[in-house]
Amino acid sequence: MKIIRIIQSVLSAFFGVQNNNKFNQDDKFIEENGIRYFLIIGFILIFILLILLSLFVSFIID
Repeated sequence: MKIIRIIQSVLSAFFGVQNNNKFNQDDKFIEENGIRYFLIIGFILIFILLILLSLFVSFIID
């Protein structure tokens, strides 16, 4: 599974929108390789979101 596909899956999970086919593919990948790739990408995306939100708020306040 490519890194782009994992990023798309994590973003879909953030928004709560994903079809059953992709969910089953993710489940199969997790069973074979573990959840660590999804966790790493998830934490990175949350960190980026928090930085962007912080920058946006500081831009609005100043």
